[in-house]
Amino acid sequence: MKRHLGFLILTILFGARNLPAQSQSESQPQSQSNNHHPVVNIYVLRTAEQLQSPHVVTYRVAEWEQMRGRWIFPDVAYYDSGYGKDQLWLAGGGADVLHSKHLDWEQELYILQETGPESTNKRFVWLWPVLDFRFRPRLTAQVVPYPTLPLNRAQGWAFDIDRAKIEWAATSHWKTGAGYAGGVTASSSCQPRPFLTVTRATRAGSFEVWVQHISGGAQVQLRYTLVRGEN
Repeated sequence: MKRHLGFLILTILFGARNLPAQSQSESQPQSQSNNHHPVVNIYVLRTAEQLQSPHVVTYRVAEWEQMRGRWIFPDVAYYDSGYGKDQLWLAGGGADVLHSKHLDWEQELYILQETGPESTNKRFVWLWPVLDFRFRPRLTAQVVPYPTLPLNRAQGWAFDIDRAKIEWAATSHWKTGAGYAGGVTASSSCQPRPFLTVTRATRAGSFEVWVQHISGGAQVQLRYTLVRGEN
């Protein structure tokens, strides 16, 4: 498993070096000023594996969303804890709230339902903002803080940071940076998970690798995003 993961990381980082990077307009669709809003499809795949033995998969995510101008709908996703025993199904939508020289704010709302063999039938809402900051042309940051609002007694409240990262674009193809993830719940204290990140942008999509500290060791995350417009 460890050999396979190492090979996959090398393939992601170096295998697509001859492909030109996605343009800014392609990787970050903007609201259209005219009456015609082309449909943009966004596909997201994520997974992670512990670096220490027994190298278990810690989570998997598959997501699809559409953007029409400033509106985001539908947005559907699947999450599990690595082997399908604890699953979450998500559905939601939102909008681009703000575009400025130094800040973009995208806001979504998700409704989530827990399923799977280890499910306790949790049902809850995520309020999911994505804040993109531009300090300089090559220096950017992204922050995604979100509360968990319970819809039944099985789920408690929580507040998490999916990612708070700062990145430096060495070229149009490569970015590197560092960040923080973590959160608190009604039953536990803050659980910090800092990480280092490298991103490779190509016409085949954006490939991001995290090396992240977690409780009991470390993990590698692979995050893939593909943005495609419809003719």
